[in-house]
Amino acid sequence: MSASIPAPSPHHAPGTAPDAPAGPAPAAPRRGVTTLIGLTELCYAAAVSLPLVLGLGQRIQQLAPHDKTTVLGLVTALGGVTTILVTPLAGHLSDHTTSRFGRRRPWILAGAATGLLGLFLLALAPNTTALALSWMVAVAGYQTLAAALTAVVVDQYPPHRRTRVAGTFSMCNIGGVVPAMLLATTLRGRVTLQFTVCGALALVAAALLCLVLADRRLAVGDRPRVSARSLAASLLVLPRAAHDFRILWTQRLLVSFGYAMISAYSLYYVQDRLHLNAEAGARLVGATTLLTTLCSGLTAYLAGRWATRTGRSRSVLLWATLLMGAMLAVKAVTADLTAVYLYGAVFGGALGAYYAVDLGLVSQVLPDERDAGRYLGAFALAKNLPMAIGPALAPALLAVGHDPFSGGANYLALFLVCTAVTAVAAVLVPRLRGNADT
Repeated sequence: MSASIPAPSPHHAPGTAPDAPAGPAPAAPRRGVTTLIGLTELCYAAAVSLPLVLGLGQRIQQLAPHDKTTVLGLVTALGGVTTILVTPLAGHLSDHTTSRFGRRRPWILAGAATGLLGLFLLALAPNTTALALSWMVAVAGYQTLAAALTAVVVDQYPPHRRTRVAGTFSMCNIGGVVPAMLLATTLRGRVTLQFTVCGALALVAAALLCLVLADRRLAVGDRPRVSARSLAASLLVLPRAAHDFRILWTQRLLVSFGYAMISAYSLYYVQDRLHLNAEAGARLVGATTLLTTLCSGLTAYLAGRWATRTGRSRSVLLWATLLMGAMLAVKAVTADLTAVYLYGAVFGGALGAYYAVDLGLVSQVLPDERDAGRYLGAFALAKNLPMAIGPALAPALLAVGHDPFSGGANYLALFLVCTAVTAVAAVLVPRLRGNADT
């Protein structure tokens, strides 16, 4: 792919396009940008996933063995709150950044460095308070990186190419859990290295991306002020005029709620429904998590490419949502190993296709592409809110009566509610008016 970005003048930072309005009509990105975006996303996702897969639990068990479940819940909740606050704010601030190095590059590098610092402090935390604060620093850094990196997709690519790039982006995000799981096992006992190796790789990848990224600068007369009102508005933006943006936001919220409410209880589900002990249940959950991840990553990549080639993004969105709902219903009324693996493969594949295509679609219907970071940050809330709140709502459904398959917690009620929520998301697809791919 040949570059067609104007050559910078001696007064501009290397890799930064000359002062120009940061609106639509991006030029073709330089060679290697797509690969480095994907690599940075993969390393960032691995850096965040590794503590969640194993590291946080191990450290908390060392520091608070008698209150480990309570402390783990509190620490992850604080991380969720940090994610909800930082992502849209960082996106909004990057839209308004007037650095000579561009709008996104300072935030990409600062986010990667801050995230690595937080993970390093996490590995050395002497008590649970320090551990919680360190995790919040790490999450804040990596969500800043994520917000700027997602906005780069809009900055660098014309609308008709964004779904394809979003497929690669989503594949790398989903695939980050694989190296995290492998390193969590390989580096067990080497705490500092275990926590920081993926973060160090993310910083290197971010630095390489910034070297080749032709980041756009705001023109002197196009530098809007950041105010308390604009920061508050960035936390949730659903403009009335942006119909398709609101529909996609609501749909992602519903799909993410359906997934978030059941994902945290996978171990308890297989223990109760399949009557497995803790060790056997953990092995099964590990195997199905890997299967789900591989299927999600593969379909994210393929769905992005296929939707771009055929222009059938909305069809992919509809079928992916219907498949997820069907698999939730299957898992609600079955209690055998085959159903667990079938769910892992099919639901995972549908989820990967969904997240890739909905990101590509929403990038084409932003209310104002000059504020891409702001609106994509608001869109991220539709996924982050359920991930933070969903697991806390699930116990209320599990406590309704008894499960007919196990006699214990009511997984039938939980999965049927998640099925219904996902079905509502599917109903919203035909309401898209077609401002993006058809």
